[in-house]
Amino acid sequence: MSEAGARPALRVVLAEDDDFTRSLVADGLRADGFEVFEARLPDLAWDLVEEHEAHVLVTDLDFGSGISAGPLLLRMHDERPWIPLVVLTSHLSPELAVGEASDLPDDLVYVVKSRLRRMQDIADAVRDALAGRGTGRRGERDEPTLAVTAAQADMLRMLASGLTTKAIADARGTTTRAAEAMIGRLYAALGVDTDDGTTPRVAAIRLWQQGRIRVR
Repeated sequence: MSEAGARPALRVVLAEDDDFTRSLVADGLRADGFEVFEARLPDLAWDLVEEHEAHVLVTDLDFGSGISAGPLLLRMHDERPWIPLVVLTSHLSPELAVGEASDLPDDLVYVVKSRLRRMQDIADAVRDALAGRGTGRRGERDEPTLAVTAAQADMLRMLASGLTTKAIADARGTTTRAAEAMIGRLYAALGVDTDDGTTPRVAAIRLWQQGRIRVR
């Protein structure tokens, strides 16, 4: 096909705060023929969507420092409902990444970063989103996972953010003793061994980081 008759590249806005991950994903999408515009923050991603009339938004969920892609995804759903949304996450369930997971739009395609087999999975997810092929989770392997409740997922996310037991109790509107009991049940659900010298909190957060937990 001549250059004059070449099909124009589909435009993707990629929002990801980690420079290495963003560069890796952007390079993979460009190698697959997409035109990619990069943003480190959700607000900048919205500006790029408007400026370049993007065909797809690919975004991380948790940008750290309390910044979430939740508002961006909801705004896209409300004001640009024709643009497919692909979510990058290290977790099998969004509740483990952000607090407002129940408010996220239903029509999201997930890419589980911690379980990617190949970079092509991300491009495949983008094409699935463009084709309206549902909310599948790309990159999952047949590995055992640990199941927790939505409340336990919320607590684990707070532990990972560095909150103390008292701060978790205050956030949940309960007593410190009740929070301690809930944290103990969380550790039990994760099978954290408290007798091998490992700090339970560290062991639980490590499982969270590895993407081995899902919400039942």
